[in-house]
Amino acid sequence: MLLGTVAFPVFVAVSAVLGVRLLGLASRTRRLPELAIGVNFVLAGGIGYSLLIAAESLRVMGSYAGLGSFAGVTAISIGACLIALFTQAVFRPDNDTAIAAVVALACWLVLGVAGSWSLHVVGATEGVGAWLGRWAPNVGMLLTYAWASAEPLRYSAMMRRRARHGFGNPLVENRMLLWGVGTAALAGVALLHLVAQLFGHYELPESLVGVVSSLVLVTAITEWLAFFPPGVYRRRFGAAAAS
Repeated sequence: MLLGTVAFPVFVAVSAVLGVRLLGLASRTRRLPELAIGVNFVLAGGIGYSLLIAAESLRVMGSYAGLGSFAGVTAISIGACLIALFTQAVFRPDNDTAIAAVVALACWLVLGVAGSWSLHVVGATEGVGAWLGRWAPNVGMLLTYAWASAEPLRYSAMMRRRARHGFGNPLVENRMLLWGVGTAALAGVALLHLVAQLFGHYELPESLVGVVSSLVLVTAITEWLAFFPPGVYRRRFGAAAAS
């Protein structure tokens, strides 16, 4: 439990700060990737997870808990759509299959948001709405973050192969690796929630809180280093490239 009380606030704080900094960068570059990932960090990491924690873990929202859960799921689902858009724009900008994947994931996540309204606000326990509310958001996030992890990890491996022949930038390769690891950790969080649901636990069991907290903390650290590595971290790779 102590790990959870540290990991989730750190994740929320890192997401909010990264989001604001990336939105500032987007205001200068006027480019889609910076805008998409910046909004994701603020909306999903900063706001969405805060609402879900307040409504479902801390239970401090009282009679508004259902609306809080719905708003949190909506924010995280929009963030997942933006992660898919970021992945397509950065790694497969002219690939029709990737564009179709973004559209399909967005449609699925919209169904999840509609189901979340039925489940959390209306209070449905059976039917299509309740089923979508329980399963669609986590399935959508698992698919989105798995894709968002696979692309930078593939690119990182490619850059390592090029480095053997004296090409490439070690810092860029490492940042790709970090982003891949961070998004893989979030995919792991979604997977654990789905596994718990398969065993009838629609709220995360206490036995998995420590694992999820560790994954969330990994995401916070790797995302910070991937987007805004400190000078001492950068210099380490500069020295490696010069050697």
